[in-house]
Amino acid sequence: MAKLFARKSTPPVVIIGLGRFGMALGEELVHSGVEVLGIDVSEAVVTKAAPLLTHAVIAETTSAEALRQLGVQDAQRVVIGIGSDMGASLLTASAVMDLDVPSVWAKADNAQHAKILTQIGVHHVVRPERDTGRRIAHLIAGHLQEYIEFDRDFAMAKMAPPVDMHGRKIEQCPRGINIVAVRSADGRFATPAPGYVLRSGDLVIAAGRVKDLDKFAES
Repeated sequence: MAKLFARKSTPPVVIIGLGRFGMALGEELVHSGVEVLGIDVSEAVVTKAAPLLTHAVIAETTSAEALRQLGVQDAQRVVIGIGSDMGASLLTASAVMDLDVPSVWAKADNAQHAKILTQIGVHHVVRPERDTGRRIAHLIAGHLQEYIEFDRDFAMAKMAPPVDMHGRKIEQCPRGINIVAVRSADGRFATPAPGYVLRSGDLVIAAGRVKDLDKFAES
């Protein structure tokens, strides 16, 4: 890894599998100033990725030895973006885990895929399509402007405060709802002072259980 990356305060990221998910992630990381090594078995894919990532190389990612030759064992964070080919994803995950990388993320296309990745020991399993579907469902069904789910039953949402909360202090929100930030009509988001009175035109970021947030937004 030292041969591929210059020393930086933010550790580089290795992305294995440069499909739509891997490339979108890689481009965003590079845009944020993070160095990225992208690895894929396809020469055509790597050729396309080379101008966009810090480094892009062709390699058989199911082989721990091939990954070791690239210095993947020295990485702090590895993302496995292989989704549709479950066999390649699982073999790659197993190879990466054998290298004792401290933080391994992997994309899963379905529940069975996610379960096996977890059993292999992958630290973070993500299911982009499912997670996006849940988020959009809450945005469509309720009065939310943004929605981020941190656990199956806990989330944060950006919304206009319900009409029945206008003129009331944030401490008077229903039990289980915590207002973590407020933006007035002519201001920016900030942590509200105790006793802040909600007004028409405010936007709030509220945290709580999913069902409580949905109920709060619809009240």
